[in-house]
Amino acid sequence: MDELSNMLENAPQEEDLHASANNSDKELTPEYIQNIAEEALDFASSKCKDPLVHKVIMMAICSRMIEWHTHVAMTQFEEGNEQSGTCWMRDAGKFQAMMDSLVNIGVGPDDFTVAE
Repeated sequence: MDELSNMLENAPQEEDLHASANNSDKELTPEYIQNIAEEALDFASSKCKDPLVHKVIMMAICSRMIEWHTHVAMTQFEEGNEQSGTCWMRDAGKFQAMMDSLVNIGVGPDDFTVAE
């Protein structure tokens, strides 16, 4: 619980994610966001040809989304919005299910992320 509380305290705020100062001069269009994601994946592929790098990226994303959804859920609960908080927590659980699937899918003999 202490680790989870620490993650929640350090989680980015919703307004920071949707209107970052670094992107204030850019409109966050679907095309812009898609291009940024593709650039990040292309960069990872240029640094590491093994598809494991993409799995690790997926796991990191799932972890961050679990943290984010849990943080928003807790905020909603604190504000008395139980129905909204429950929905956010359910979505955190969906990301947790994705993570569970990922640790059970191997992408090669050197996949250190596979659960034993």
